[in-house]
Amino acid sequence: MPTGRPPRGRIRFWGTRGTCPSPGPRTVRYGGNTPCVEVRTATGPVLILDAGSGIRLLGQQLMQAPDAQTPISVFLSHRHMDHVLGLVHSAPLFAGRRAIRVCCGDGDVLSLPSFVASILGPPMFPHVEGLGKALELCEWPDGAVQRVDALVVHRFTARHPGDAAVFRIDDATGPLLAYAPDNELAYADAGEELATWRAALVEFLRGVPVLVHDATYLASELSQYVGWGHSSSDEAVRLAIACDAGTVVLFHHHPDRDDEAIDQMVEAAREQVREAQSSVQVLGGWEGMGLSV
Repeated sequence: MPTGRPPRGRIRFWGTRGTCPSPGPRTVRYGGNTPCVEVRTATGPVLILDAGSGIRLLGQQLMQAPDAQTPISVFLSHRHMDHVLGLVHSAPLFAGRRAIRVCCGDGDVLSLPSFVASILGPPMFPHVEGLGKALELCEWPDGAVQRVDALVVHRFTARHPGDAAVFRIDDATGPLLAYAPDNELAYADAGEELATWRAALVEFLRGVPVLVHDATYLASELSQYVGWGHSSSDEAVRLAIACDAGTVVLFHHHPDRDDEAIDQMVEAAREQVREAQSSVQVLGGWEGMGLSV
C-alpha cells in the first residue's frame, strides 16, 4: 500500500491456516501453517501475533537477523492448539540470547505459567533443562493495554470458545493493524446483545488500515457451525466495510480449503465490495505475504 512516505510498519504472514496444519500440494500457494503474524516498525522490537506452526520458520529468520538481540513480544489471541503449537519449536526460545515476552488473556482453567509449562514439557514435549525460564509471562485481562516501545496493543473480547481476543495495534499516528483470527460475527443473529457487541467491535476497529479477520467458512457453510466461533468470508468483508478498514485480509483458512477454493472465495469477496461500492481492498492471506502500512 504505497503512499509516498516511509511506512509506519510492516506486516508479514508466517501462517494463515486455521484448526490444524494442512501441508500438501493442494495448499502450496496459501500455505498450510497455522496462525503467526509478524509486526515491525522501523526502530521498534519484534511483535508476533500467535504462535502457530508458522512461528518455526519465523524463529529461524530471527536467529539470522542482524538485530538478533532485539526483544520479542508474543501476543496470543487465545490458547487453542493451532495458535500455540509452534511456540516450543521457535529457535529463539532455545538460544536464550534475547528476552521473550508472552502475553495472553486470562484463562478459565490454568494460569498462563501453568499453561505454558504444560506445552513446553512432558508429556507434550521432552524435558529440556532451562527451557522456558527466560520467558516473561503476562496475564492480560480485557480493558488493559500492553505497551511495547511506541506501540500500544489493545484487546477486545472475541466471540470464540476459550477467552479469545481481537487485537488492535496503534502507533503515535493511530490504528496500524487489527487482528481477529477466531471471531464469530454471526450476522444472521439480530438479537440485541449480539448487535450491541458488533457495534462496539466496529467502533474498536474504526479506520484501521489493515484488518486481518477470520474467514474460516463460506456463507453456504455457516448454518452447520453456529456457535463454533468462526466467521465466513462475506461476514469479514461486511465488518471491514462497516468499520472503514483500508484492507481486509481473509485469514484462518479452513484446513480443507485448497488454493483454488480460496481464490474463488477472494474473488467473491471482491465482488461483494464492488456491489457495496466500497473502497475496501480484499486479500487472501498467504504465507510469506508482506504488507506495508
